[in-house]
Amino acid sequence: MDSWLSGLFVEPIDVTGFWRLGMLVPLILSISIVYKTMRCEKLSAIPFASVVLCLMILTSMGLIGVLLLGAFRLLA
Repeated sequence: MDSWLSGLFVEPIDVTGFWRLGMLVPLILSISIVYKTMRCEKLSAIPFASVVLCLMILTSMGLIGVLLLGAFRLLA
């Protein structure tokens, strides 16, 4: 009795283009929520702090990616 969900482990879905980078957002957001849940003393501060941390991580990853692409273009 193979279901559609168990079939994904045998034949995965191809994720290409923008969606490959778009899959980082939920992953980074969940990591930042868990991290801020452990670090914040007030429960009401967690949502805003998590979104700020998520944006900081995404921005820094984007800048590092652009810098590495520029270095690759210069050296190639």
